Amino acid sequence: MSGKDKKKPGTKKSDIDDGDEALQAILLADSFRKRMAPTTYTTPKILLPLVNIPIIEYTLELLVQAGVKELFIVASSHAEKIQEYVLNSKSCKQFEVEVIVAPAVKSLGGALREVDSRGKIRSDFILVNGDTLSNIKLEPVLQAHKKRREEEKNKDAIMTLVFKTSLPQQRMATFPEDDICVAINPETNQLVHYQPMTKKGFQIDSTRFEAHPTVSVRYDLEYAHAAICSPEVLCLFTDEFDWQDLHTDYIPGVLYSEILSYQLFAYIVTEGYSGRLTSLHQYATVSMDVIRRWSYPLVPDVNLFCDTTYEYLHPGVYKEANVSLAQSCIIGMDTVIGSKTVVGEGAKIDRSVIGRSCVIGDGAVLEGCFLFANVKIGAGAILRDCLLADDVEVGEKAVIEKNCILGGNVKISSNVTVREGTRVTVAERPCDAGDDDDDFGDDDETVQDKVESKKTTDLELVGADGRGRKWEAGEDEQEALIAPLVMEKLFDSDNSDEEEDESDSEDEGGGACQSAASFEREVEDIVRRGVEEGVLPENISMEVNGRKFAHDKTFADCSCIIFVTILNTMTVTSSRKEAFANAVKLIKTWKPLLSKFARSVNDQKETMVALESFVSQPDWKGHKLMMPILKCCYDEDVFEEDAIFLWSDDAKGRSEESKGLVEECK
Repeated sequence: MSGKDKKKPGTKKSDIDDGDEALQAILLADSFRKRMAPTTYTTPKILLPLVNIPIIEYTLELLVQAGVKELFIVASSHAEKIQEYVLNSKSCKQFEVEVIVAPAVKSLGGALREVDSRGKIRSDFILVNGDTLSNIKLEPVLQAHKKRREEEKNKDAIMTLVFKTSLPQQRMATFPEDDICVAINPETNQLVHYQPMTKKGFQIDSTRFEAHPTVSVRYDLEYAHAAICSPEVLCLFTDEFDWQDLHTDYIPGVLYSEILSYQLFAYIVTEGYSGRLTSLHQYATVSMDVIRRWSYPLVPDVNLFCDTTYEYLHPGVYKEANVSLAQSCIIGMDTVIGSKTVVGEGAKIDRSVIGRSCVIGDGAVLEGCFLFANVKIGAGAILRDCLLADDVEVGEKAVIEKNCILGGNVKISSNVTVREGTRVTVAERPCDAGDDDDDFGDDDETVQDKVESKKTTDLELVGADGRGRKWEAGEDEQEALIAPLVMEKLFDSDNSDEEEDESDSEDEGGGACQSAASFEREVEDIVRRGVEEGVLPENISMEVNGRKFAHDKTFADCSCIIFVTILNTMTVTSSRKEAFANAVKLIKTWKPLLSKFARSVNDQKETMVALESFVSQPDWKGHKLMMPILKCCYDEDVFEEDAIFLWSDDAKGRSEESKGLVEECK
């Protein structure tokens, strides 16, 4: 369907009146990344403990405080475990809860399309990830959203995103997508621009501000991991089948659309806490924030969840009932100890979370560690900045170095050293996980059972009576560290700036050319591989979109490369008829991808200019393919008539060769 024929997604009941509707929420159980593996291969991430409380409990409390009555949990993996937890959770009894099992879903976009296909949402709803911890009040955000849509009659206001002010040095951002620059109309709070920050700063097309008399550009905001949405949001995700991510697909797709008139708004809070467990480093950071009471009242000694019995001792120490502490043990600040745990003589624990029913041997040293339930640490063992899942055993005088992850049921023998950054697991990796480079890959892949066999044990790694093998991290997992990270500076130091100033003026143009060449190569590789391997158009589109936003390119930039690359896969032939048939076949086959990026009349005109270079190649020049290609694209609604006339008028003012191509098309 051509751009001029596109219509807005169908509206739903909220367009009329949702005042009496029970407040609904969608909770995404999966993060669609691998940064918490291998712990999530046997347990859903939302059920992992955060300061000894299942992560989902914090998210449920946020929704309870907001007044949610109907909750839809979308689970693409470990659905049975999530359903079982929901049935037995006291927190879930405050909602009408439905777990939507969607094993094929691999992204946020897929999850929302699944919900939309089931017709569950009747009115405005809260969208939140299940690994979110926040004490921000959402009621005022809901009121502002409803007022905008109902009292101000602005039905194009389909989403209100919550942002929190923070200083750059206070940010937890570990990954580029968390570090953002936004532009907002301060009079209406309409979101005008949204962009991940780069080391060198940011670039904004000033034409995007023309409709707004005043624009405030902000770099002191971070997304608070919650949004108020109208049902049209779901319809948009259904219509735009290749939108996968909220930040890289949906927000830019709505803000910069030349067709849709929908608007996004920001609600900025100056107080409160919000964190999301997108990585193991974030897990450690949020845990410490809870212990240091930044998230109050979501702190251990308030005992909101799961029948806990914590008391707050000297600064930064929380202890449950029925904990046995030897007289000579030393418990340092920022430490939490769960019920039925035993700490031996001379043991030292600092900046650590110890789960329930753990045993810490005499003289053991734990610094910056996270132990789940039923973990046993031998006498004299030393552990620093590491995570140990349920039922792990560490032998006497063993050493677990920084950034190590020991999955459930792993056993490390006495006197063994596990080197820094090593991950050990007994869980068998899913058969398709080894080669999974998909950015939207699921970090919560289902593993039926923990396999303990010779194949899953590396005795050189875990010791003679140990259990486990080394887990090889994928690309997403490489960046996920437990130890406090020295965050990369946003801008280079004064010294490096001085050194670079001399070369910047010389290399600025060259750098831009290199960036453009890099973008072209990347998109060409994506498209060529997709055509050769028969990849679905929506999957190719998703990858190209990622490159588009990473390099700050336009739809026209993408469209030009896609068209030429696809046509370049044609087999060279001396027959014009055969060449034309091959071109038509390719255009019809890849129409969904071609139309996705040749959106506006200008995009289509620029694409035709790129096609001039293709048809002028020596292999094709004699076939005079420009006219049949344009006719096919017009017949298939890839190019509009206005775009073809625009190209024709433009070509007449350029080279003689361009004029000749116009004459061929008459």
